[in-house]
Formats: sequence, C-alpha cells, structure tokens
Amino acid sequence: MISRSLPLLPCLCIALALASGSVLAQAAKPATKAAPAKPNAASKAASKAASKTMAKAAPKAAAMKPKPEALLILAVEPPACQIGSRMSLQLDCSHLGDKPMLKASHPGIRIGELKRLSPKRLQCEITATAELPRGAHQLTLQDGGRQSTAFTIHADDLPQANSSAADFAKGPKEVVQRPLALWGALTEIGQHDRYALQLAAAEELCLDLAVQQIGSAAKTPLLEVLDAQGKTLAASRGLQSGRDPFLHFKATAAGRYLVQISNITMDGSAAHRYRLSLGALPYATGLLPLALQEGQSGALQWIGHHLNAETQVQLKAGAAGEMEIKAPAALRWLMPVKLRVEPWACCLEAEPNDQLAQAQPLTLPQSVSGLLQREGDQDLYAFDAKAGESWIFETEAAQRGSPADTLIELLDAKGQPLPRIKMQAVRDSYCTFRGVDANNPDIRLQNWQEMDLKQFVWFGGDIMRIFRMPRGPDAGCLFYSVAGKRRAYFDSTAVAHALDEPCYVVEPRPLDAKPAANGLPCFTVEHRNDDSADRRSGSDSRLHFTATQTGRYHLRISDARGWGSPRSTYLLRLRRPQPDFQLALQGQAPKLAPGNSMGFSLRAMRLDGFEGPIRIDISGLPPGIRASTPLVIEEGHDLISGSLSVAANAAPGADLSSIRILASGGGKSREVGNFGKVQWVPAPKYTLSLLAEDGGDLRLVAGGRVKAMLRAKRNGDNGIINLDVHGLPHGVIVDDIGLNGVQIREGEQERPISLSAAAWVKPMEVWCHAAVSSARSEHDSAALQTSPAARLRILAAKTLAKP
Repeated sequence: MISRSLPLLPCLCIALALASGSVLAQAAKPATKAAPAKPNAASKAASKAASKTMAKAAPKAAAMKPKPEALLILAVEPPACQIGSRMSLQLDCSHLGDKPMLKASHPGIRIGELKRLSPKRLQCEITATAELPRGAHQLTLQDGGRQSTAFTIHADDLPQANSSAADFAKGPKEVVQRPLALWGALTEIGQHDRYALQLAAAEELCLDLAVQQIGSAAKTPLLEVLDAQGKTLAASRGLQSGRDPFLHFKATAAGRYLVQISNITMDGSAAHRYRLSLGALPYATGLLPLALQEGQSGALQWIGHHLNAETQVQLKAGAAGEMEIKAPAALRWLMPVKLRVEPWACCLEAEPNDQLAQAQPLTLPQSVSGLLQREGDQDLYAFDAKAGESWIFETEAAQRGSPADTLIELLDAKGQPLPRIKMQAVRDSYCTFRGVDANNPDIRLQNWQEMDLKQFVWFGGDIMRIFRMPRGPDAGCLFYSVAGKRRAYFDSTAVAHALDEPCYVVEPRPLDAKPAANGLPCFTVEHRNDDSADRRSGSDSRLHFTATQTGRYHLRISDARGWGSPRSTYLLRLRRPQPDFQLALQGQAPKLAPGNSMGFSLRAMRLDGFEGPIRIDISGLPPGIRASTPLVIEEGHDLISGSLSVAANAAPGADLSSIRILASGGGKSREVGNFGKVQWVPAPKYTLSLLAEDGGDLRLVAGGRVKAMLRAKRNGDNGIINLDVHGLPHGVIVDDIGLNGVQIREGEQERPISLSAAAWVKPMEVWCHAAVSSARSEHDSAALQTSPAARLRILAAKTLAKP
C-alpha cells in the first residue's frame, strides 16, 4: 500500500508549486547536477530573507467563494394542526444559518418565535386562527437569502392525534374521543394498525382514510371495520375513481368494533403515512342533478351522510360546458364537484323505473341524472327513434367521482337485447405464452402466420383488431390501442384473457346473413357496453346506435358488478354524434444542431366515430431547415412521426416561429401549434441517414421487399446504436429484426435492413426516417434523434398477363 501511494507525492508537489504563483514556479526550475553546498548560518538567513521577498512578490490566489448549502426541511412534527388552536411545531433541518425565519402561505397561520433546540432542530409555536380553511397549507423556511422547498401542514377543525407502531404492540389502540383525526404510519412490513371503538346500536360513523391526499408512499391502502373477533364487516380499497378509501358504517348492535388500516402489498416505511378522520361527520359524496340546461335555473341537492337542511343550493347555469360547484364550508368533500351545462333539456331519474312498464320516457337529445341506490338496482328509459338516425348514449359516473361502474344495454320495444351485427369465425386460435389483462395490446396467438393485418379477433365478446404481426422472435401480435390500452371494436368491452383461452379470427356479416358452413361459430354482437371501447372514459360506458327501423327503444343502466349505494350517481347523455378530431404536437422545443435531425410526432384523438385520414402540412420553414411534409395519419390510426432536419451549412439560431402546422380531415381543418423555442446544441455523437442501396429514393412494390441502408457518421462515438424506422405506412415494416432489434454494431458505420409491404398496401408516397429507438417495442419519434426524412414510394404489384 505504501508503494502505491509514493507516485502521488510528485503530483502533490507539482500542484503546490503551481498554486504558489509564477515566482515560485520560476524558483522550482531544476538546478544543475553540482553537489549541493552545505548550508551555513549566513546562507540560511539569506534564504529566509529571499523567501519573505518572494512571498511578498507572489500574487495571492483568488479565493473561491463556497456555494451556500441548500436549506432543507427533513421532517416536520406534527404534520397537522387544529383550526382555532395553538400548537408546538418541531422542524428537523440541515444547513441552518444564524437567522432562520418561518413563512406561511396563508395569513390564518400565525407563527411565533423560532427556538433553536439543536444545530439541526427548530421549534416554534403556531396558531391556526378560525379564518384558516380546512386543507393543506404551505410553510417555507428562509435563512440568509436561502429558501427551503415548501412543506405541507394540514389544517382541520377536528382534534388531531398521533400514533406509532409501538402503540399497537400490545393490541388495538383505544379511541374514546370522536370526532377525531388520527395520524399514523405503516412503518414496518406487514404492519396492521388497529383502533378499538365502543359503538352504540345503530350508531353511524364516517371513516375517511387520507393517503393520496397527503402525499403518502402507501399506494395500496385498505380500510376495514371488524367485529370484536376480527371478522371483516366492511372494507374499502379506495379503487373508485382513484380515490382514497372511505366507509360509512352503521353498527348493527352495541359493542366493541375495530378499525384496521393496512397496505395490501404489505410494504411499509416512515413515508407510508395516513390520516384517518372518523366520527358522525357531514360528508358530501355526490350531487344531483349532475347537469343543467344552459341558461336554466335549478336546485342542486348534495348527497351524503349526516347532512342538514342547508344542503340545497339554487343556481343558474351559464354557457354550455363545465361549472365548478363550491360546497358549503361545513361539508366535507371526497373530491371537487363540477356540474355539466348542456345545450339540451336535462332531467332527473324518476323512480320506480326498474321494470319495462315503468321505463321513464325521454325525448332525444337529453341528459338524465340518475342514481343506482341499492344492490341490483337498474334504471330503464324509453325513447323513440326514426330509421337512419344516429345517436350516442354515454354515461359519466367514475369521471365525476361516483363509485358506479355503469353498464349500458340497448333493448327493443319488448325489452329484448337489440342485436347489432354478426361475426363469422373464419379461423380458430388461442392465447399462448401468458395471459393478458384488459389493457395489454401485445398478445401471442397460436397460428398467427395464418392471420393478416386489420383482421378482427373475437376473444369471448372482446373484439380487437390486429395492428402488427410479430416482427421477430419473442414477440406477439400487436393489436390496435389508444394511449397504451387495447382498443375494443363494435362497442365491445376490453377484458382480461387467460392462457390457452380460445379465440377466433372473425369477419363482420349482416344480421340476416346465413352462417358459413366452415365448422366454426357465428357470434351475434348486441348493443351493450361496460367500459367505453376507445378506453378514454375509464369505467364509464358509451354506445353508438343507428336505428334500422322507426319505433320505440329502451336503455337499461345498471352497475356491471351489481353494486349500488346512495353515492352511485351517474349522468346519462343521449346526443347526436359530432365526428371530429383533436391533434397534439409532441417533440416541441427540439434540440437542433447543424447537420442533425430530431423527431416529432402528431397524435390524434378521434371523436364520435370519426375514423378518416388526417393530413398534416408544414409550411413556413426557414432556409436550411427541412421537415417531413406532408404527413398523413391513416384511417383508423392515431399517430404519425416526422423528422425536423438542419442542413450541415446552416447557421445555428434559425428562427422557427414562422412555421405553420395545418391539419385537415373529414372536411375540417385546424392549426396544430408550433415547435416553440428551439434549443441549439453542439454537434451530436453521430448523424444518421436512411437510403436505398443505390442512394436514391426507396421503392417498394406492394407484397414485396426492398433492401435499404442505415448509416451513421460517427463523431467520436463508437458504441452500439439501436434504431428503428418510423413514419412507415401501415402494412410496411422492417421485417428482419432479431432478439436485439436493429443495431449498428460497435465501431461499425452501417446496417442493411429489409422493408416489406403487405400485398394490400396501396400505391403512395410517404416520408419516413430512422430514429434512435428500439425496434423491439413501439415508439414515436418525439424528442428522438433521427435521420433526415427519406421518400418511400409504394408501387402497385404487377399484374400477370392472362395466357
């Protein structure tokens, strides 16, 4: 170890010499090889005097001012305060100075003098005045020009109590006072906190477990009420609309009850905090009606528990859209409430309407505010429609904070399910390798080689469509998806599928079509939907309906699980479709350099059944800047990627503010936005190009293959480059990827690839490009380095002459 440290000594000497200034550096020049003279008293004195002279002559090194340490708040106890009371607050901090000051975001928090308990701990008295509203408020610490990040203190008019894991070591913690807010943390793995309460017969409690609301690390909270023997009487997992757990519990008999708080995944840490508010508290859990006609006045009624006569409010609806409703200060809300303002008539559900003879008549278009108030409740509505009329029936429940998981069914005049279309099976298959949930678009199917793109697959009533065949080993069929979730067709509902579950490739047929004699089944699709097929409405439902004949029809609304409660509100909207699209530009503020290219993408949100192509034109490009244009989002698709390139001789700093992006489709056009402020950066590690073998445009015959080259001009980087080709029309793929995708290997400059086209791909010209991306998964080009756009020409297959 000593021998290894010796070479460091010359380095240290050199560093000290350099730091001492130019005079010392001159003095450090090597002497001749003559033997050194033995120092005497005179030479020592002369040397000492010379050292003083040199020290005076040497310039002082500029002292670097140290960067101030960040002021941090590490912990705050307690995390909550009771409105109208005073409390002591302790803060654990780092890098405290001499004069710290505490600031509050609301004047209702009055801060007393800060006391220094230790170098890292502060204490102060704070007063929560009566003017302080319930909710989260921010406090910041300031010291010597530095300011900490804000931390949160929660204000409530309930008394606040704290617990720790040690409080439950000998059994449940007794709770006598109510109402109360209990603060705790699931600090240990598998920890279950139990609170014991003595309840009278028919006594009612609201139990609100705040986890997400307070920024806790607990992601799978479980709130339960148990009897004295530990049997579960009520439970909430907080799954309704992504909210925290909430329970309203009524004791069936006088006795001892337990409230248990745990984490389903059994994980724990100091950051797994919770707040349990319990008592006979006034909670508003919903609102009726959920919609009013624009310009009309109406009375709104809060729905909930322990409410009083002040829970009604009169208001006048404004313009069509959304109105935020402010609840009375005395009420506690599970989530903010908005009222929809409609351009057509609105009404309330009229009970009883569980039977066909009791169906509530409606005049289309109309919106109905309803309630599935008990288990097994169903609401029936009747309406008249003319042959050829098209309508959309949709619910808004989860979107508005309701626990209802609505199911819409369309019935005929006799109350029978209304058929929509037939699906003739033409090939059978089954799910291999693994099961999938309702969202996964990647499914491995047996005999996929006998299938084709765009074909429909029937999976137990879930109708999906093939988007891409496996491009290599260890890959599955990719089905059409929206925002990463598998899309369903014909208003079917996406559901989970098990390993080895059978499925069929199916073809749509008219209802009166005779089944094919191929030994495979024929399925009838009814007008029925649980979760909207486009996957954008969560667990809410949507049906598209075109009347085949004039007459009376019925709608049945129920909960898909058979649940019901006084909180299970829903809004039923019956309206005409308005086919349209919205477009979002991704890849704004691109990082550009001369000779380099960056990717962008345009993603469409299709509305009310619009499936047509959308063309995007980019104009106003300054000299030296090139973009993929025009681009087309194909029929039924929602994404296209492009490339923005800078010429090698272009001057950095070009102004892109004049670029115009225009989208058109379905007879409508709109501006999409702009690339925003461009970030000009140094030259990248490499630049890319995509070109044909002969260096010209790529030419590909439908049903055929063509070779192409991916090239990288390296700029000091010799690593592996993962690539894919984006912007290809549907039916054209890079078909020779392996387990590692498409790579230019370490130290190499190019990689040959093959593009193949399905036989049904139509002749066209498109712009495509290489992108730094894995070909093993689906990506768009937004913010990725790309090659300049390359023209791809799809040619029609040659027709063989008849003999």
